[in-house]
Amino acid sequence: MAFKGNPFRRKRSNQTSNVWQVGGLRINRALRIPIIIFGIIFVYSIVGFAISHYNPVKTTPAQQVSLDDSFSASGYFIRQEQTVDIAEGNTVEYNYSDGDKVSKGAALVTEYSNQDALTVSRELKSINDNIEQLETFSSTSSTTTNSSRLNQKIIDQMNLLSEQVDNGSLGQVASIASELRQLVLKSGSVSDNSKDIKKELANLKQQAASLESRLDGKTTNIYSPCAGYFCESADGYESIFTPDVVDELTLSSLEKLSKKNPASTSGKGKVVSGYAWYYAAKVSDADAKNLKQGNSVKLRFSQISQDVSATIQAVRDDESNDSTLVIFQSEDMDVELVSMREQVATVVVDSYAGLKVPKSAVRMENDEMGVYVLSNSVASYKKIDPLYEGSDFYIVKQNVTGNDSLVVNDDIIVEAKDVNDKKVMK
Repeated sequence: MAFKGNPFRRKRSNQTSNVWQVGGLRINRALRIPIIIFGIIFVYSIVGFAISHYNPVKTTPAQQVSLDDSFSASGYFIRQEQTVDIAEGNTVEYNYSDGDKVSKGAALVTEYSNQDALTVSRELKSINDNIEQLETFSSTSSTTTNSSRLNQKIIDQMNLLSEQVDNGSLGQVASIASELRQLVLKSGSVSDNSKDIKKELANLKQQAASLESRLDGKTTNIYSPCAGYFCESADGYESIFTPDVVDELTLSSLEKLSKKNPASTSGKGKVVSGYAWYYAAKVSDADAKNLKQGNSVKLRFSQISQDVSATIQAVRDDESNDSTLVIFQSEDMDVELVSMREQVATVVVDSYAGLKVPKSAVRMENDEMGVYVLSNSVASYKKIDPLYEGSDFYIVKQNVTGNDSLVVNDDIIVEAKDVNDKKVMK
């Protein structure tokens, strides 16, 4: 018996298979959509669980900072000043430097008839200095002077002189050198009793008398008209920016004064009389809103190393624009201040020193401000006492111990979920 065809051959079907094969799995196609939906729900559940149980903790150290509450202002110095005619030339010698305090009638400048007279004067000054030092030594020396102690003073003075020179602080060099000379002279007297100081004094005084006779009629002094602070130069505004304009001064009148033509300053110096001076400045309304008459501030000028203490004498708002006239008064004096006129100043209203805390870290507990600090994975709540508020931070009071208060280098928690006091943060 013969068979037609292969009886075990699978017949092809014209219908689409109902089986969905994924890898080695064969799944009925009717279940494909439910399975996909279930998979999506399962993945979202896993992700949600992970997010809900993942608690990242971000911290930042409490850093010690200093900050000035300050603003910039532009203004003019107003002082009581008297100009002085000062001769010019290479035979003129100043007896005082800028900023030196002078008494009324002090010889500010000496003019010599020729160069020889100037040379003689300088020699005379050197001899007079020697006479003064020897007379001082003679009145204080004693045969019972302790030699070892004296030598130690000489060494100390030499070290001080060297230190001043190395630091570029030459202001005290002359006085230190003078004292060192006296100590050396005294040491020489102790070690050599044969030295006749009286004889040397007599010789020096004889030389001084001879030099004085050579200067007779060859010098002319220019005297100070008042007591105050000397300045070698004038700017011509001494008769314009005077204290009598302060009471009625406005921004517009200040501008008018600044545009006046200054007087000629050729061969002029000046003496700043009195102690008080004013700084009249144009300040923005925003910066001036918290300024009050009588408040103390600091004025900072780029030319001088130290801040100047001042008091707010007047605050006068100019309603025609967005600026305010603020008049500061001070009695501080500096070498640079005596010659300043138009200047830009940094006005320091207040200064703060403490710990910087981000606003994002601040929490309120029982109506008190505080932050959470992380230590050994445990969160602790610490109260803070704000001193200054910035745009996104506070400067808070710094404490010595960190039991209940924030201290430097505490790790402040700025980001965490469900943070609580004494909670372990993982």
